[in-house]
Amino acid sequence: MGEGRVTLKVLLLAALGVWLALGIGCSRDNRPLVVYAGKGLDFPLEEVRQTFEQQHKIPLTIIYGGSDTLLSTIQKTRTGDLFIPGSTNYLPRAGKLVKEERYVADHLPAFAVRADNPKNLQTFSDLLAHGVKIAVGNKDMCAIGKIAETIISASDQQAAFRNNIVITGTTVNELIKLVADREVDTALIWADMLEWPEGKELRLVEIPAGINKPEEIRVAVLTTSAAPQRAKLFADFLATEGKAIFVKHGFGVK
Repeated sequence: MGEGRVTLKVLLLAALGVWLALGIGCSRDNRPLVVYAGKGLDFPLEEVRQTFEQQHKIPLTIIYGGSDTLLSTIQKTRTGDLFIPGSTNYLPRAGKLVKEERYVADHLPAFAVRADNPKNLQTFSDLLAHGVKIAVGNKDMCAIGKIAETIISASDQQAAFRNNIVITGTTVNELIKLVADREVDTALIWADMLEWPEGKELRLVEIPAGINKPEEIRVAVLTTSAAPQRAKLFADFLATEGKAIFVKHGFGVK
């Protein structure tokens, strides 16, 4: 695990204590910026982090988790410098905690199946057949879960979809692994995740444009930041040089 990377297992500890602890023995200017980020953004953000730290000599501590959990943590602890959720829906909910925000990239939802899937799932309508095992995210815990609910509700075969859902995951990382490990036939993930190691044996089933809901990735500078100028510098970096890194990892940009 790379320096500056924190997993959901230590999320609460990090949010409650490590933000202050990181400043012990360091000057204010050297305190790491604390970034809360959706779990599905870890691959591009780790490369962004390395590039930013090398160029600006400002350390980052990135806390990854479900966007809902991260927002709840920010609201309860009132600590942290930046928030990058997997969906822009979380930013209005953050209210006055958001000082400013910048567009970074686009997230495109799609269903993933194994390339060698025995049920020969190739189209969106194939997923509605009886016996297809679908995994989706929890709508109360992660951005892809909210998207799943919106897409399913917009489908003219909503009942068939819901009948096929057998697992509800807490993060999008769990969902792609379920498909890769053959525990389900398909899962709703972000299209860029096929660039991940877990996506090597998978292919995408596109969602009809009429019901698909692409999401913008935006970075918010938090009003709780103890270093707002440095936080803005990172937000600006993400919205400019960081875009190319996101594109490299399969994201779209406007």
